[in-house]
Amino acid sequence: MYQKHKWAAIFMTLLLAVVLTACGSSSDKDSSKEKEDATKTVTDTLDRKIEVPTTPKRIVALQNVSEMEILGVKPVGTLDYYITTYPEATKGTESVGNDKPNIEKIASLKPDLIVISDYQKDLLENLEKVAPVYITHFGDTPDKQLSNMANLLNKKAEKEKWDKDYTAASKEAKATLKDAGVENEKAAVIQFYGKEIYIHDAKVFDGLFSGAGFTPTEEAKANHETKAISSEAIPSYAKDADRLFILMPTDGNDDSINEMLKGVWKDIPAVQKNQVYKVDNTKWSDYSASAQLYQIEDTVKQITGK
Repeated sequence: MYQKHKWAAIFMTLLLAVVLTACGSSSDKDSSKEKEDATKTVTDTLDRKIEVPTTPKRIVALQNVSEMEILGVKPVGTLDYYITTYPEATKGTESVGNDKPNIEKIASLKPDLIVISDYQKDLLENLEKVAPVYITHFGDTPDKQLSNMANLLNKKAEKEKWDKDYTAASKEAKATLKDAGVENEKAAVIQFYGKEIYIHDAKVFDGLFSGAGFTPTEEAKANHETKAISSEAIPSYAKDADRLFILMPTDGNDDSINEMLKGVWKDIPAVQKNQVYKVDNTKWSDYSASAQLYQIEDTVKQITGK
């Protein structure tokens, strides 16, 4: 009798252990699933309150791809423009069109979040049928855009690391330029695009200015818009520039630029000193945090070769 009770007790103990293990396993799975399915409520630039995944996994980005690259997030779908401009960040990312995104293609990617800009809000009604849509503000400073994405995508630690790395890159660039005898100089930036010459708000080139330590010329400092100007207006715009940076399309005609520099621009100090630099149009004009870092690094490379 004792032996029978003994085995019964052992059996009950084992059975209880199995039940507890199963419960624990089920509880762990439920907890994991609950964490995976966790959501939060955020407010976008149009003051819309949207429920989004705490950490989105499948994002279709019609905007802010540059910020996502910095934060270590790869969208599952984006526009052709971003695939061309950020080939590494969008490697494996599917195209959803360009000026007119393909809604059916976006839906086929099963996104859990869609990111657009406020200038794309006419797409909102159709996109909302697919997934939660978060709208950012076109024209926010690069740092604000990056902070916004970090909060949305639960990537604040990555944002903090970027800030530290950017500060270090700026400090190193200024030291390298100082060693090369470049300090307290003024610079101007102009852009050749199509058949026009453009100037921009100096904040677009913050990597050159506060990042690498240059000061905008007086007229550049006073300009707060993007506008086309004539070639004859450039000498006044850049009259006190020690360095002149020209944004060139990849298929730009250098000969025509050189002829212009010899002509109406010949009295600009930067031209006289042969301190004119032709830089990548797309990489310099993209108003983003990564573009500003590129400006810092490219400025040093253009001037010092390092």
